[in-house]
Amino acid sequence: MRCFLMAAKLSDVAKLAGVSTATVSRVLNESGYVSKKVREKVMSAVDELEYRPSRVASYLASKKLDFDIGVLAGKKVSKILRDSSDQFYTIVFKGIQEFCETNNMNHRLFPVEEFPGDLDGYLLVGGEINEENVKKSKATGRPVVLVDQYLAGVKVDCIVSDGYDGAVYGIKKLLSGGLKRIVNIHGPLSHFGFKDRYDGYVVAMESAGYLPRSFEYDEDNDNMGAIIDLMLSRYGLPDAVFGCNDTAAIRAMEELKARNIKIPEDVSVMGFDDIVNATVASPALTTFKIFKREMGVAAARRLLNLLMNSEPHPMKISLFTEFVRRESTTV
Repeated sequence: MRCFLMAAKLSDVAKLAGVSTATVSRVLNESGYVSKKVREKVMSAVDELEYRPSRVASYLASKKLDFDIGVLAGKKVSKILRDSSDQFYTIVFKGIQEFCETNNMNHRLFPVEEFPGDLDGYLLVGGEINEENVKKSKATGRPVVLVDQYLAGVKVDCIVSDGYDGAVYGIKKLLSGGLKRIVNIHGPLSHFGFKDRYDGYVVAMESAGYLPRSFEYDEDNDNMGAIIDLMLSRYGLPDAVFGCNDTAAIRAMEELKARNIKIPEDVSVMGFDDIVNATVASPALTTFKIFKREMGVAAARRLLNLLMNSEPHPMKISLFTEFVRRESTTV
């Protein structure tokens, strides 16, 4: 067998078989008449050169030049995406749009309750997506990718940020600065992102021999004032607060300052996501940057691969976060 340093091309197969590239294409695509003898010569050349046809080329040859994609989200995220008020999902969606527009993928936004069953593929966005939504999407036989959500045991493609790794890094950093009493304020743990960060917090605290203490924040009803009062009365003043996201962390800072508690002199506060408001908060918020645009691009790219039947085994793709130190922590 010959040894080739570069991947073989269609023209290499044609040259070795002594036929035209059009004939090789007809053999590989099983289109048009080709004699048995010629077919055998072509396939022998394919085997010898270890030629692997490009999935993209195959689809272009079949004249499937575009795909109709449904971007589905729960009520909360759908509203966010339609009025462009959010600093997280609107950026994720821009990444999806950017990739789709440059790769012949027509995309439309739908509330998950108005499921469209006649599209080529689906991107299901946000923590509201549940197992029933996935089952309904997969029942169409079309590819499905979750964005910023993971459902254990479902084995469906998903793109997420690595909140666990970020949380462990953040808690270790606080502990290394002598801050031992660290409270976590998290969102609903049905959302993979919040649960992932919560798990990282718990493991980092317990591994260091400290007791985790957490409170659940209801962003819709904004119960942060009650959380801070409960924390101060039952736990006392912590050394640091680790928020499930920047919104929770900023609200915690506001409520602490309203009670004459100084940030970071009395309490360090750390968030997660790195939204725009993190930079304009007072003090500016120490946080973890999630690569939101890249998450959207990665999700759309993964869906395109599935549409072309490339690497069909389900994947969980996790993007690392980046620590951003600002003024709200002493470390």
